Amino acid sequence: MSELNTPFSDAELEELDSFLLSEACDDETLSVDEAHGFLTALVAAPLEVAPEEWARAIWGEPRFADTAQERRMNDLLQRLHNDIATTLQQGLPFEPLVVEVEEQGEVFEAYEGWCFGFMLGVSHNQDLWALLPKDEQALVAPMAQLALLESEEEEEPEMDEEEYSSWIELLPGAVVGLYSFWHSARGQEALAAGEGNALH
Repeated sequence: MSELNTPFSDAELEELDSFLLSEACDDETLSVDEAHGFLTALVAAPLEVAPEEWARAIWGEPRFADTAQERRMNDLLQRLHNDIATTLQQGLPFEPLVVEVEEQGEVFEAYEGWCFGFMLGVSHNQDLWALLPKDEQALVAPMAQLALLESEEEEEPEMDEEEYSSWIELLPGAVVGLYSFWHSARGQEALAAGEGNALH
């Protein structure tokens, strides 16, 4: 197994997240759960996106301390992408990467950051995702609904715990379903039918 295909440890995820949230990166830089969601959307879709392009979308133009840090962080980001790709390509159980949040003394898992990142990935290839047939569009709904909770609008949508949990339960199957569609004969037909669009 090559180094870039080695599974992540919790310490490495924390290392990458710390860098993404550090002063070396701009305020618009995605956190590690958002980056995971973003990359998942790119991997699920059938178009290749160059590593330089998706890295720039995640962290802009980081100010690395030295070449060693630059290589280390690029390797970690590439491994995050490869881990998602391997999981989906091999049909392994998929789980969104989520962070733990403490609120009023209670610790819980927050999924909205991952979903926000996924929807950023959808918008990155908006013309492509517009080709998604109506039946498959429903698979995007869990990510779209939970991503709204990450909105910076003053009025956040109300969602009770039961509804929140029901959307969360749909996330793994939605990702697998989208990947399966886009990489099926039907998905290729939809892509071919939209080749006249300005896909990027």
